[in-house]
Amino acid sequence: MKKAYMIGNTHFDPVWLWKWDEAMSSITATFRSALDRMKAYPDFKYSFSTPPVFEWIKKTSPDMFEEIRARVAEGRWELAEGWWLQPDCYAPSGESLVRQGLYGQRYLMENFGQYARSVFNIDSFGHSPMMPQILQKCRIPYYVFCRPERRHITLEQPLFRWRSPDGSCVLTYRDDGPYNPNTALAIEKAGALPYDTMLVYGVTDHGGAPTIRSIEEIRSSDRAVFSTVKEFFAEQDTDYTVDLELLSGDFGMYADQTEIKSLNRKAEYAILNAERASVIAERYDSEALRKCWQDVLFNQFHDILGGACIKQAYFDARNLYGRAIATADELMHYNLLRVTNQIEMPGKNPDNPWNIVVWNLNATEYRGYIEAEVQWMHEFPWYDGGIRLEDAERNTYECQIIRERSVVPRFRSRFLFKATVPPMGYRAFKVIKTEEAVVPQTQNDLYTLETERYTFTLAENGGIASVYDKREQRTVKSGLLSPACFVDDGDTWAFNIRGYGAELESFRPVSIELIEKGSHRTTVKATYAFRDSKLEMYYTVYDKESYLDVRYRVMWNEKHTVLKLMTDLEQSEHTASIPYGSVRRAESEAERPMGEWICADGLTFALDHAFAYTVLNRRLGITLLRSPIYGDLRIGEIDLTLDHEIHEQGINEGRVRVSFDEGCIAARMATAFNNPPIVLCESNHGGTLPSSGSYLSYEGEGIELTVLKQAEDTEETVVRGVECLGKQQTLRFTFKGRAYTLEVSPFEIFTVLIDGEDIKRVDMLEG
Repeated sequence: MKKAYMIGNTHFDPVWLWKWDEAMSSITATFRSALDRMKAYPDFKYSFSTPPVFEWIKKTSPDMFEEIRARVAEGRWELAEGWWLQPDCYAPSGESLVRQGLYGQRYLMENFGQYARSVFNIDSFGHSPMMPQILQKCRIPYYVFCRPERRHITLEQPLFRWRSPDGSCVLTYRDDGPYNPNTALAIEKAGALPYDTMLVYGVTDHGGAPTIRSIEEIRSSDRAVFSTVKEFFAEQDTDYTVDLELLSGDFGMYADQTEIKSLNRKAEYAILNAERASVIAERYDSEALRKCWQDVLFNQFHDILGGACIKQAYFDARNLYGRAIATADELMHYNLLRVTNQIEMPGKNPDNPWNIVVWNLNATEYRGYIEAEVQWMHEFPWYDGGIRLEDAERNTYECQIIRERSVVPRFRSRFLFKATVPPMGYRAFKVIKTEEAVVPQTQNDLYTLETERYTFTLAENGGIASVYDKREQRTVKSGLLSPACFVDDGDTWAFNIRGYGAELESFRPVSIELIEKGSHRTTVKATYAFRDSKLEMYYTVYDKESYLDVRYRVMWNEKHTVLKLMTDLEQSEHTASIPYGSVRRAESEAERPMGEWICADGLTFALDHAFAYTVLNRRLGITLLRSPIYGDLRIGEIDLTLDHEIHEQGINEGRVRVSFDEGCIAARMATAFNNPPIVLCESNHGGTLPSSGSYLSYEGEGIELTVLKQAEDTEETVVRGVECLGKQQTLRFTFKGRAYTLEVSPFEIFTVLIDGEDIKRVDMLEG
């Protein structure tokens, strides 16, 4: 007879339609009830583990925390969630998902003496296909989810082996109906199935332990047994293997709250940069960096990062990101300046008062444009003339004077130049005043932008009407990044719709003006109107580059409307980035999540403030914002005319870079776009370090090195990366002058420890 394995659990949202302080009070009562049930029913078992929630209990009810520890040791309180919490699984970077496991599992081991065997990710809105590999390498062999449900993806049975592109598998179970309040009925239905079932029972969302009634119904059944997640999986096996991307059709979480998603990306890069700078400077504050990660990981909870919470919750979320970013930026700058102080500057007093030191904290060489700014008054005479840069090898760099961030004439100079900066390294330049007058350039036809190779023609209602390749003498793209609005009748989650409604009227042109024109780049600002909203688009072209930058700023006052940038496609199949990988997709009327880039029709789009898109009827629509009601769950009629709080009202701004280079490596372009060089303004001084240097470099086609950090428990160095092309490769890399070699498997996320001349492959827990 097939059994129903009953998993007593509380699906707990530390933030959702309430703030964290209310949740902290609620979970205290929930845990008290669960512990009381254990006293009353010796066979009752409970599964729950969320480290930040445990920390609330530890700080507010230490006696209860010790009681939980005792039940864990006894085996009746299961640590069922090996991550920091149940996160959104698409908006975070791949490294964030690794840190969910690293810091979640470390917390459980430090406080309870054991790792979790499962991730109980019951409520997240989609699961990246690279996750089985991440789970396995965090020593987690089991995974439980609910979404996508049957109406979105058909599975032969709920139990299957979920396989990543590298071949890693985790035993996975989809619970199609967790937290059914009628436990007896759920058991009865399960008894008719030809396989064992996992039935999750308890109270969901705000807290509440499994009820006495449910426990009594389980005890009276001959088909049901009290169980834990790992006990269920230990009794199961299957040959049914799935290598699908587990995407939900309830797509609101992919598109909502772009500001919070953007802050999350900024915070991720800030901490990664702080780790890299700390390793370079050999001054590593493990505890401070760990706390930064924990703040960010908490905000990656699926309802927070997904955009499902009430408006008031996002005040707290912004503060957490602010604390993490500020702390990480301080650590990065302290350590970069510590090293910069030892660099011999190319400038000499009194001829060159300033030097520019450009740090590239990505693991690949930076080749591109850099902006820098220097101060004149009151330290030096007023100045508003031309500038040239020169490095220690006496190479010169032409500069384009651009608008400084202040509006005090001759007080400061800001300039743009093109240079190469070594991977995970720096290059110093001296600033030379040419004394040449800067004469503003003009342009008559503002709807046509010219570079050495391309002619870009702007459309009257927004976007690029055409891109003409002068070398090939043909139009390479028409209908690029055109703003468009669509009816959005969806609630916050888009539970009640399958896709957006009709396209609305076009944007109206308001004005167009030349912002800058010089030897390196030209920028035109066009302003458009839509109903009560305004859109400003800054189109920037670079004379020697095969890409276009578009910066947008929206003053949004609409409701129940989605705003997209539309691009016409010849082929609807496309590739989108996902955490630590990419996936090939076809058309869909529902939103799809993406990471930092998407490739379609030979174009590569890099983005810093957009996280979802549609491809439908051979049109790519990059979603800039949608404006549903906060916390709107359509389980009944709602009066849309009332004064509800609406998402994304006010100013929303971001950037898109479009590359026309077929040889563009999307991941590297997007990384450089989202994590540009750091520029330090430095006075003249000598030093023991040369004016250019690199601390980490590597060779390996299609391999990306993503992490340089100190190990959690030792002073060894951790390097992590990913193979992206699906090829067996030999990675050769140099760290602080020493060369290392590593064999890398197709699509492998690899982690190594470096200790002097030795290198050791380890899992993501660094063991």
